[in-house]
Parts: sequence; structure tokens; C-alpha cells
Amino acid sequence: MRRLSHPAIGPAWAVLLLALFSNAVMGQDSAKVAPKNVKVLLENNRVRVLEVRIKPGEKIPMHSHPAHLTYALSDAKGQYTSPDGKSIISEAKTSSVFWSEPVIHSSVNVGNTEIHAIVVELKDPPKKPKRQ
Repeated sequence: MRRLSHPAIGPAWAVLLLALFSNAVMGQDSAKVAPKNVKVLLENNRVRVLEVRIKPGEKIPMHSHPAHLTYALSDAKGQYTSPDGKSIISEAKTSSVFWSEPVIHSSVNVGNTEIHAIVVELKDPPKKPKRQ
């Protein structure tokens, strides 16, 4: 049996697999990768509102958020790691509000209390109707 090959097939497969893997890992929805921690409270064509609860020591796998704001319902301390392995530790006080541009990260509660927050993710604005 003759094996078909072409010099561009190997790199083409590598690019295709990388694209599929990147979307699968990098663009995961937090409510899907951690359904016991993230609950969708409201979703429409403009926003998605999430309730997030992470117990001390719990981890949320790599996921993404579009531009969003976070409202802390408890004092919290989390470690957030980006796909390149860089980590930051962030602390929040109850009732504090944070803004973030789109982000991809994993999360770990490194504090002694449950992280409890409301996350409001923004969606693309609706298209304006054409004037006639």
C-alpha cells in the first residue's frame, strides 16, 4: 500500500490541531468547566450574569471571560494563572467591584474563606438597525 504524503500536510495538520486545541482549552466557558462553582443567573443578548462560589483550596480549570466586572460578595483571595504560566494573587474585600478586559485563566482559592462573587460578562453590543 502506498502512503500519500505531501510536504505541507504535516505542518497543516499541526496548525489545525493547535487551532482546535487552543479553542477547546483556551476558550472554555467557566459555567461549563466548573458547573458546581459557576451558575448562570441571567443571560440575554447583552450580558451574562454568573454567581461564582469557590471553596478554599478549590480550583477552576483554564477558562475565559469576555470583558466583565466582578462584584465581591465576600472577602476573598485567589490565584489566577494565564495560559503562559504567569500567576497573580488577588485579594478582594466584600462589596468591592473590579473591571477586567477579556481574560483567559485558571483560578484557585488560596484564601481561608469561600470566594463568592457576581460576574457580569458583556456581550457585543447589538447592531443598530439600518435607516431607510
